[in-house]
Amino acid sequence: MQKISKLDELLPLVRKPIRYTGGEYNITLKKSPTINVGLVFPEIYELGMSNLGIKIVYHLFNRRENIQCERVFAPWPDFGDRMREHSIKPYGLETRREIDDFDLLGFSLQSELCYTTVLHILDLAGIPFRAVDRSSKHPILIAGGPATLNPRPMSSVFDAFVVGDGENVIPGITEILEDIPAAEKEDRLRALSRLPGVWVPKLHGYDITIQKQMVSKLDENTVPFPPMLPTCDITHDRYVVEVMRGCTWGCRFCQAGYTNRPLRVRSESEVLRAVEKGLRQTGWEEVSLLSFSILDYPDLLNLIRKLNEILRKRMVSISLPAMRGELFTEDLALLLKEIKKSGLTFAPETASDELRRRLNKSFSNDRLIDSIQTAYRTGWKQVKLYFMVGLPFETDADIKEITRLSDTILNACPKGSLKLSVSSFVPKPHTPFESVEFAPIDALKEKIENIKAHKKRRVEVKYQSPEVSYVEALLSRSDERIFPVIEAVYRAGGKFEEWREGFDFSRWETALQQHGISPAEWLKPKTENPWDIVDVGISKEFLTKEFQRSRLALTTENCFYEKCVKCGACDGDRPTHSEGDDKYLSVTPTLKSTGNQVIYRVKYSVGEDFRYASHLDIARAIYRALRRSDLPIKFTQGFSPIPKVSFCPPKSVGQIAKGDFFDVYLETEYFGNISRELNARFPPGIRVLDIRAINPGTVSLSSSINLINYEVNIDKEDLKKSIDLNSEVPIYVNTKSGQKDLKTGLDSLSIANGPLSCGLFYGGGQVNIYDLLSYLTELPPDQAKRFKVTRTTMFIKKESEKISPMEVK
Repeated sequence: MQKISKLDELLPLVRKPIRYTGGEYNITLKKSPTINVGLVFPEIYELGMSNLGIKIVYHLFNRRENIQCERVFAPWPDFGDRMREHSIKPYGLETRREIDDFDLLGFSLQSELCYTTVLHILDLAGIPFRAVDRSSKHPILIAGGPATLNPRPMSSVFDAFVVGDGENVIPGITEILEDIPAAEKEDRLRALSRLPGVWVPKLHGYDITIQKQMVSKLDENTVPFPPMLPTCDITHDRYVVEVMRGCTWGCRFCQAGYTNRPLRVRSESEVLRAVEKGLRQTGWEEVSLLSFSILDYPDLLNLIRKLNEILRKRMVSISLPAMRGELFTEDLALLLKEIKKSGLTFAPETASDELRRRLNKSFSNDRLIDSIQTAYRTGWKQVKLYFMVGLPFETDADIKEITRLSDTILNACPKGSLKLSVSSFVPKPHTPFESVEFAPIDALKEKIENIKAHKKRRVEVKYQSPEVSYVEALLSRSDERIFPVIEAVYRAGGKFEEWREGFDFSRWETALQQHGISPAEWLKPKTENPWDIVDVGISKEFLTKEFQRSRLALTTENCFYEKCVKCGACDGDRPTHSEGDDKYLSVTPTLKSTGNQVIYRVKYSVGEDFRYASHLDIARAIYRALRRSDLPIKFTQGFSPIPKVSFCPPKSVGQIAKGDFFDVYLETEYFGNISRELNARFPPGIRVLDIRAINPGTVSLSSSINLINYEVNIDKEDLKKSIDLNSEVPIYVNTKSGQKDLKTGLDSLSIANGPLSCGLFYGGGQVNIYDLLSYLTELPPDQAKRFKVTRTTMFIKKESEKISPMEVK
């Protein structure tokens, strides 16, 4: 286990330490597990906790009583460097067990660009990179995720790969872990090699066909429950329900569309049940319906109408992922904006009607413009459009069409703004374009520059560097011979390659040159490819036929709406589109506040789980707990309704609190036990201590509290100076807001017995607790944050009288 004291010394010194503490609501903790599994997401916490797949796998492993499954995320360099310096290994967030002490580590490879970060995590843990260099004392390393559709580049690293849907494979893995002792690692690997969809390189070799695994039905196993609720803000901070898996539109560039066939649809009743249960357990303010092509969901309008009936009273909104612009309608727009207008993203890919036909994404620019006009007319302020450059059969005229389309949209929509996201086309395995050559980097740069140069007011252009796409293409198309290059890039400082600050193309150029590898071998068209060892269910004949149809600008029908196209993914017995019997009902007006309100003042504590949470993190946790409760919550008005709550002065990151306050507004008086109701909904790190009703005219907490008491755990030998409060001589210190007299901000100070205790005035630009500690210890303010600080209580001080916020009249 990690030495918690060492972590507590380091966490206050890094950016967003809450990433590394765990303790989230609805995590799973076992009393006496015999098997330990780590799920490793080689990215930062905010991205990992946004991924639905890792939550499903976490849920499936933790269903077994004797297995403790934990989450592991990559430390950002500011923390990673300190971990290396202080010999702290990566650890699971649930128990802080070091990852080299697990039975199995399952890595989620969402992108080829995460490979160097995988090595970063293993290096910090002291785990040898190559499987041949590891012994039975090391955990079994398994990889899953989209990047395993060509597993060969990392086959030197992982003991095994799971190709396809993990729901089919994890039950077999758990049985192997339970039936075969950890010391018999080779026996475990032999047993894993017999599971469908699992590739064990050292046992199977490369002369094999791995059948991608596919869940036949979206059932309760594919809904992680109870849903984990992150403590801090994450990239996609919402409750996600997967309503469909797969896509049958057949966009010829799209790997996910081809490799996730056939289409599987979750029934409306199961979606409604999942949403209702999930929100009751989380209190999220937004629900996302996940699908590669959400507008194909049968009777989508009625599903959203029924969801709004459930969500309206808690002011929870609905969001949809990127969608086909031609299918967006005014009815859908009105339903989505009932509670809150979330983001709206269309993916036309190109602005040329003919090139879209070649991509098998055929719709007109006129239809797209109609959809954008509908969005602006119904209240959206911005629409995001995805485009690609470097596509097969693309011409200079096609690039000009992007700027021309942008101008046309601006002229048709005089008030809205556009956000264009431009990326370079990457020919991915298992698609009709899998053997297309990657476009020259200089040509891609020129195309992107032409789009940027045409930028106008109300248009924002974001793009991914073509060099990044080049490396992604190289890694997705190569074989095991590329691994020395990946390792060399890591040794040269490469990690977090998907981030602008982490990617350096020169590292890849140097490593390729050092190892004498020519990328052209993998980036040029070939008849046989490294990924041919994986059978995704789509026949090679079908992919070849689709490429020929692309040459002729011929489209292929969507088998969800039309006849079977005989791609090989199924035997023809597939779901087809249908509308429900219910007639679509018009939008129900949003519930209006009654205008009445009852105010309760709540005194609460903030414990260790939230020590490194920001004020916004704590406020979000309280909002969500209120949404989970049965209290008649009053919501704010405006764009993003939230529970109406006013808070006391915010605590700093790194502190706990024994007596903080907030005022909560209810629509009506509540005759139950509010304290019991809230404590039943709050996460373990937040506890209600006291509660009372207050008058509507009571001065707010932030305006009235002006004195805060603290306790600090600090050794006397750390104190280099003292302060005589009876002396009239000022003590000037430099603070972030300028030079100040320390003594004017001090109400009391005691360092004689036990922890240091003090009272600091709040408001009016006073000194803070770290300014005081910096002076007493002669440490810089940032270094002074390593001392544990507790806010003990707050007062409203009037002359010599101290009044508790709970005692106001």
